[in-house]
Amino acid sequence: MTPAARRLRSVLAAALLIAAVGPARAAGPPTQYDADLLRLSEILGALTYLDSLCGAPEAGVWRRQMDALIAAQRMESDDRRRYVDVFNRGHRTFASVHRTCTEQTRFVIDTYFREGARITGRLDERFGRGPDAAGLPGN
Repeated sequence: MTPAARRLRSVLAAALLIAAVGPARAAGPPTQYDADLLRLSEILGALTYLDSLCGAPEAGVWRRQMDALIAAQRMESDDRRRYVDVFNRGHRTFASVHRTCTEQTRFVIDTYFREGARITGRLDERFGRGPDAAGLPGN
């Protein structure tokens, strides 16, 4: 699969996640999917930085996906802050290490794409309503 195809697949998977993960919730105890969504937030932050560093024309899509994830969950301010902090940590972590796009940077991007796809697939499998509910084509 080409890098562009992987990116598209990841974007579609993230869109599916946003539409499919359980209902919006008020602040309170963690849900069954909080750990996965927090990790996905960190991955989106890292990809925002790394894709931009490597000149990907659609690098801004990851920040938009994060905004959409937060909007879809209709989080209270404390929960929203946690997700934004984790997103920013993912961004800052790689900004402090990767100053230019290298083969290692591209390897990290590919690894994070795959991890993000696994997380979204797992969430869809456990909590999702399937591609039709999200308005996406099936596989």
